[in-house]
Amino acid sequence: MSTQEDSLQGTFGEAIKNAKAAMARVDEARLRRFIQSQPDVRELGSMSPLSYPTGGAGASNGIAFFTAEIDCGNGLQAMDLVLRYSPGVTLLKQKSFADEFLTVRAVHALGHLPVPNVLWLDADGSRVGFASYVMERVVGDAPSGPMYSAGPLADVTPEKRKEMMLEAAGFHGRLRKAAIGPVQVPHLARRGTGANAIEQELSWWAKELQLVIPADDPKAVQVAGLYRWLIEHQPEAYSPNLVHGDAQIANMMFHDGHIAAVLDWELSYLGHNESDLALVVFLTETHKVIDKHVDGTPTEEEYIERYELESGTKVQHWEYFKLLNMYRILSVVLLSRPFMPNFEPYWAYNVGYLDQAWSQARLIA
Repeated sequence: MSTQEDSLQGTFGEAIKNAKAAMARVDEARLRRFIQSQPDVRELGSMSPLSYPTGGAGASNGIAFFTAEIDCGNGLQAMDLVLRYSPGVTLLKQKSFADEFLTVRAVHALGHLPVPNVLWLDADGSRVGFASYVMERVVGDAPSGPMYSAGPLADVTPEKRKEMMLEAAGFHGRLRKAAIGPVQVPHLARRGTGANAIEQELSWWAKELQLVIPADDPKAVQVAGLYRWLIEHQPEAYSPNLVHGDAQIANMMFHDGHIAAVLDWELSYLGHNESDLALVVFLTETHKVIDKHVDGTPTEEEYIERYELESGTKVQHWEYFKLLNMYRILSVVLLSRPFMPNFEPYWAYNVGYLDQAWSQARLIA
């Protein structure tokens, strides 16, 4: 292991732990009144105290588990529920719980893609105290940010790990095949500004950085240079579809070795699913550096093969969308600087990967 890799071990997990520790807590009485007020709730019986997970994936939103007895027309029945809420200080300033809620509901309505069933939305936080929504809890192994040392990919054979990770690529292929567009998710058509889907997504992240990071910050200047290159060299791509936007395998729950639910749709947008696949490929190797080395992970070629099998179409403009993915990653890393231990070596690692991807993209630009 190199000195750089040694310094990065545990970085991701520690950053998530730090962010979760700073999250606000929810007033349980307000949550109870919010649920009681829903038109499909005839009666709310007992409700357990909220339980806040300290591990798992996700650092930009609060999560609380609880069980409640609810009558939605068939008498009081125990329901295992999850509250997803704004944690107070937000990493993403343009985050919309309404958009995320509507996106998950649209995907769930298709009936063949594994997402939670979302129930009730408090878009502005006026009822619960924080912008939030309630969804049904999915049975499965909880995802983990450091995905090789904890969670469903940790204690399995290399063969099973590869099978599960390829299934993740297959999901994004099936999402591509579903071709969920502006008709199903019209709220996402408002995301960003620009002449097309690529420009709109790039501009959304540019605004996130502008809201938090000074324009003359050397790292922001570096990211801005990549932004300009991507605008100037964008390809002619197919009509935009729904893209998950945060396609970490750590955002997937597994049950009996298969995907039970795909979570965290807050970064979803109308774009091109190759960028989701590019993130899966990138994080497969990156987590061996920032988490721990494991065997049995797919190669880039194996991921692409599975994606193409499930999507029924060929990957397009792969080198460009790998680079677009790095623009989004560098933006997230820069925004996460206050929570990130070993920030400088982690930034350097990502820039090194960027340089490789940019060199490859320039060859075909």
